[in-house]
Amino acid sequence: MTQTDKSKQKQVIIIAAVVLIAPVIIGLLVNLGSHDIEDVRIKMEEYLYERYGEEFVVDRIGTRNRRNKELYQARIYPKSIVGTNKEGDDFYYASATLEKFNFGKLGNPGDSYSYVMMNKTAEEYILPVAKKIFGNRVLMKVDSEIEIWGREEVIVKEYRKKDPNSDGVDAFIGYKERNFKKARQRVINAPDKNKLILKLFIYIFDRIETEEEKEARRREIFEFVQYLKEEGLYKYLELGVIFIDERVLAPGYGEYSLAVRFSDKEKVEIGGKKVYLPPLELRKEMSAKLQEEIDKMSEEELLERMGRIKKSRLVDLTKYNSQYGTFIYSWGMLEENYPSSLSRRDKNRDYSKLEHVRLGKGENYIYLSQEGKNNEK
Repeated sequence: MTQTDKSKQKQVIIIAAVVLIAPVIIGLLVNLGSHDIEDVRIKMEEYLYERYGEEFVVDRIGTRNRRNKELYQARIYPKSIVGTNKEGDDFYYASATLEKFNFGKLGNPGDSYSYVMMNKTAEEYILPVAKKIFGNRVLMKVDSEIEIWGREEVIVKEYRKKDPNSDGVDAFIGYKERNFKKARQRVINAPDKNKLILKLFIYIFDRIETEEEKEARRREIFEFVQYLKEEGLYKYLELGVIFIDERVLAPGYGEYSLAVRFSDKEKVEIGGKKVYLPPLELRKEMSAKLQEEIDKMSEEELLERMGRIKKSRLVDLTKYNSQYGTFIYSWGMLEENYPSSLSRRDKNRDYSKLEHVRLGKGENYIYLSQEGKNNEK
């Protein structure tokens, strides 16, 4: 065999070896670059237990990209809500993330459940007073957060480069609190460094049937606003107080709500405004039938059925069932979130007087009185 033939034989052997070994190497690299979903779940579960002191369900694990980084993301919620009315309620659900590195490495987890905790503890703080003022037929939904401002060392150093005599500037640090009481105390201790933003929605399952009742409810709303002021919770406040017809608590409401949803709407005029409502005959029937059911129920039964309503469903209930309502905005909240709609009247209406509280009737309210009247033309 010539030297040339020997060289060719060696090349063939090397090529064959590479062909045989390559899949093994590629498979090894793929395995090193991938992660077991269960490893991701376990790491998230351990992190959440350490952070919140209770066990969480971690499911729907997937991947997404953020700022050129690939992340694992999962839905999370406490195991304690499984089997309760809170299960399936988006209000109590959050997400957790975990950065995905190569070669089987995982980053440190992060989560958004602190926002749920903030809102839960806010409700625990405020709801007892709301029930004392408005009665027990109250459900509450809270959306709160605290903005914390301070001085970061990086920012201080940057400013000192430009001006050696500078001690830095205040900068936005973030949202670092998950306990409403502690957030409120931060604001009390350092109001110039902390901003507590509170969106609070109170749903009262009771009708207003007379002008005297309407005036009494206005006074209750005014009293509640004064409480929020005393607690330091008014500066950045959006407050909604909505009166839901208690007939939504009747056993037959579900069937009628479907009929309303799929009915052909008709144009009617109420209070000088044209709105689209379900057919009059359907509204007459459901108003009477559901009233019959409500009249047979005890207060305990009404409260039990009210307690089944999920917070994530409350907004949907207001479409046709809200009889009266009011929305109150502090000047600070208007400046923060609605700067384009500011007016002098808004600034002067600081809710220091009862006359500032207005209670308007819902335009899409579908129920009729026993006489079948609803100010319709």
